[in-house]
Amino acid sequence: MLKRLLKFHFNAANETSVAHKFRMKRMRFFEERFSETFGREISEGKTLKVLDVGGTLKFWKSMHSKYFDTMELTLLNLNRIDVPEEYTNVKSVAGDARDLSCYQDKEFDLVFSNSVIEHVGKERDQKRMASEILRVGKHCYVQTPNRNFPVEPHFIFPMFQFLPLSVRAFLVRHFALGWRTKAADSEEEAREIADSVNLLNEKQLRKLFPGAEIQREKFLLLTKSFYFFI
Repeated sequence: MLKRLLKFHFNAANETSVAHKFRMKRMRFFEERFSETFGREISEGKTLKVLDVGGTLKFWKSMHSKYFDTMELTLLNLNRIDVPEEYTNVKSVAGDARDLSCYQDKEFDLVFSNSVIEHVGKERDQKRMASEILRVGKHCYVQTPNRNFPVEPHFIFPMFQFLPLSVRAFLVRHFALGWRTKAADSEEEAREIADSVNLLNEKQLRKLFPGAEIQREKFLLLTKSFYFFI
């Protein structure tokens, strides 16, 4: 019962879930800052180049952003994703968030990243991604879950992120946790899955993005995630 309840409320794709409501609130913050930053360009009808690192068209459609049509949106993922022809302002490319060397310095007006930096690897890889975001974007918006929140948002398991890797791998091997529909097939796969998410606390995030005015998303007085626009 508790597992179903947690999974429901952590499912941002469900528009009645707590996670979706938080996501919409963050999008309103993003739109306010977007409007403040690019107000003149928007009023002049200019197209703004936006790179979404790890993003999907489904996400942007679900957010109903009023500025979507002002963007020339590039979706960058490890593999290209299908984009219907009618979305002429959107393209998908294959790439690595840790190496954006195919792009020039400040090539994009904005780099957008929603719940991605915790997936690219450990500290060294996260530092590479942060550096690349800051290099290719004139501005950036980043969101990531808080490591210190008591329920891990990917595996939907209390304090999962603080358990030893061997214990996390055991749980992944024997139980279908979070959004996975089945347990891992082998010990090696279980360890790889369990170690694939590296959440950040506020101190670590500030180190990656010095000077960022970090917003704390609260749930039951606890900080659920962080986000900022710089």
